Amino acid sequence: MMAGPAELHDHTLATLGEQVSSCVGAAWVEQHNQTVELLGQLLGADRPYLIPGSGTTAIDCAIDNMFEPGQKVAVASTGFFGSRLAEIAAARRLQVVEVPVEVGAPLDPQALARVVAAGVDGVLAVHVETSTGVRHPVEDIAAIARAHGALCLIDGIASVGGERARVDELGIDCLVTSTQKGLEAPPGLAIVALGPGGRDRLRARATRPASWCLDLQVWDRYREDWAAFHPHPVTMPTNLVLALRSSLEHIFAVGLDVWIDRRAALARRCREGLAQLGLASVPRPGAEANLIVAAYAADAAAILRHLLECGIQLSGGLPPLAGRVIRVGLMGRTATDEMVDRAVALVGAATGAAAAPR
Repeated sequence: MMAGPAELHDHTLATLGEQVSSCVGAAWVEQHNQTVELLGQLLGADRPYLIPGSGTTAIDCAIDNMFEPGQKVAVASTGFFGSRLAEIAAARRLQVVEVPVEVGAPLDPQALARVVAAGVDGVLAVHVETSTGVRHPVEDIAAIARAHGALCLIDGIASVGGERARVDELGIDCLVTSTQKGLEAPPGLAIVALGPGGRDRLRARATRPASWCLDLQVWDRYREDWAAFHPHPVTMPTNLVLALRSSLEHIFAVGLDVWIDRRAALARRCREGLAQLGLASVPRPGAEANLIVAAYAADAAAILRHLLECGIQLSGGLPPLAGRVIRVGLMGRTATDEMVDRAVALVGAATGAAAAPR
């Protein structure tokens, strides 16, 4: 029950035990395209890119394709992964202006607007900050960027599959995510989804990205020129793609809205249980995420150690909350009422408190 990666359901796990298939030819193209189409439906974006790599690979790819060296971006300092956005942007030789965000609070749109109004080429923000469990107002962020002619790039690694994060509906230009959290598939695939603004930016570049294999125009060329045989410029990890397809089919069989609502209810159950034990929520009311519950704990290390001895692994804190919080991941096969209740009871045993029976 960590903040990712998720434990896989049996139907998804089984695909990893199948023989590796070729990533060329008509049969593979059909399987690959079906996966991309399902992913596009979930993300509300046309033909997202499915690229071997981690979520950080997706961020690196997106920043390199949406911006050119020397451009200025505003980056929301939401926590550990907000800082990572700033680090990657700086590594790509962008000018970074950080927008301070109080720990536990959602990004203040007015504070962001003041920075963006001074003139930036883009706005970078995390939707759900994994280190704090805070959900940030991406629709407001996208609207501010759009009003000032700036491109909006959102890190949805800890939100997609657990929050409503549809690109076109929210007005996002570029959304990145990966497979191991809310999509409940194995790690190893990076996902980049572009809205119309992102497509326009890709075509308007004065120079090409520094990376060949992460250049989205290269991926577009293979999609068009090699569509019937090999619609991607690299060898694809076929079993990971098929595992993702299995998980996406499961999500759509349940219904995306139902799926997300169930995660919200499960997160609420977890927060309420921890609150009864005296563990205060890190996010402020109304800003709590669905896939990650973060709560302050006086002796976080002892709690984590006790649960691990009992067979459940939670996550500890990351800067700026290292050593001060526990984090519960609500994703994959352990995202159930029974597992939440068991984890809360064990936290109570570790702290000497007791939760009210359910």
